[in-house]
Amino acid sequence: MKTKFLLILMSMFLLHHKGTFAQSIKQSVQTALENNESLKTQKALLDNSYQNLLIQSGKLLPNLSLNAAGTRSSNLDTSQETDSYSISLNSSYMLFDFGSLNAKKRSAQRLNEASKASFKKYENELIKSVAKVHLELFKAIKIVELYENSVEVRKQQFMAVKNRFDLGEATRSDLLRSKASISGAEAQLKVGQGNVKKFREGYKYLVGLASEDPKLPQTIIREPSSQENSVKVALANDLGLKVLKLEEQALKEDLSYSEKSRLPNLSLSGAVSYGDSSTLGSNSSSGRISLSSNLTIYSGGQKMSQVKIASNNLAAKAIEIAVRKKLLERDVTTKWVDLMSLRSSAVAKQEEVNALKELYESVFEEWKLGGKTSLDTDQAYQNFLNSEVGLITTSTDILIAKFDLLAEIGTLRTELQLRQ
Repeated sequence: MKTKFLLILMSMFLLHHKGTFAQSIKQSVQTALENNESLKTQKALLDNSYQNLLIQSGKLLPNLSLNAAGTRSSNLDTSQETDSYSISLNSSYMLFDFGSLNAKKRSAQRLNEASKASFKKYENELIKSVAKVHLELFKAIKIVELYENSVEVRKQQFMAVKNRFDLGEATRSDLLRSKASISGAEAQLKVGQGNVKKFREGYKYLVGLASEDPKLPQTIIREPSSQENSVKVALANDLGLKVLKLEEQALKEDLSYSEKSRLPNLSLSGAVSYGDSSTLGSNSSSGRISLSSNLTIYSGGQKMSQVKIASNNLAAKAIEIAVRKKLLERDVTTKWVDLMSLRSSAVAKQEEVNALKELYESVFEEWKLGGKTSLDTDQAYQNFLNSEVGLITTSTDILIAKFDLLAEIGTLRTELQLRQ
């Protein structure tokens, strides 16, 4: 069944595909990854989580600050002015805090990893969208080619009817009906051209550049062997699930931080200062080093509430992960069923095209012999044209459904041979 379908699909697209400067899906996606404006915005925002990690890492290191001051004071009774200045170097370092700052740093690390995974997920969504609009544009162009051919066929039919009308073998109604069929075909063509323009605009928005003539993948796109395997691969690869799990780990560290921040801590601080007054002719220098500890005895329930909030956030995230797994299983199953349904109808579509083509040719021959009317011929050709459009639509939709499934299970990027 699969082999027969692939042969039909390849032969159909080889028949309808033309154009030297065609663009592959991989080229479209790579261009989008370089030019998409929304992706550039996400890249800029991605750095924020890294900067937050640097902030939390810096809190574990000693800090050093330099303070300087200059003053001028006046004695209103004696009209005497006094100038002085001072400079000091200060440092502090947390010696022991039961690991609360380390917990906060680990939380920032997990959130940074989650941000990277979210960005990659955004990239994957863009890849799927570009692949879809690429295929939709391809389908729209091929349908327009069929409609253009339809207009030419209708014109040839009109000339044949006109010749028979001149010979008295066709009625005026046949001539008018044949002329009207040209108008109908031209209207159909304009609708198809409008769809091409719409998809070209959608392509330009996503990719960042105007499209060339799109083409189909040159290699066979693999897919999971079964529905169960699809679900298994999806659960292993899903970036949305990975993000949630990383966020869960970050929340565990936040809970640890909230609990440990209630415990006493020990910090070391020191300062070196120098001051001078040129007016009084005196100067002074001093040094200081101290150990300090802090323990919150009572905060009106604030600390307990912070711990409770962190605990609730963690519990909610666990539920969110469970829901995500169920939704993922549902979505993969639905997409698998959609793909199988489309594939099963492809062979029937091809057989329908072949049958309606033979019927049209038979009706046309009978019309030339006077056994059929021009209405019969026109209707037979329209049925044949509709079946061709349906075959192109189904064949392209199969690829779209396959890409949709691969994107859901997280292997589309690999199948398109894109960088990870």
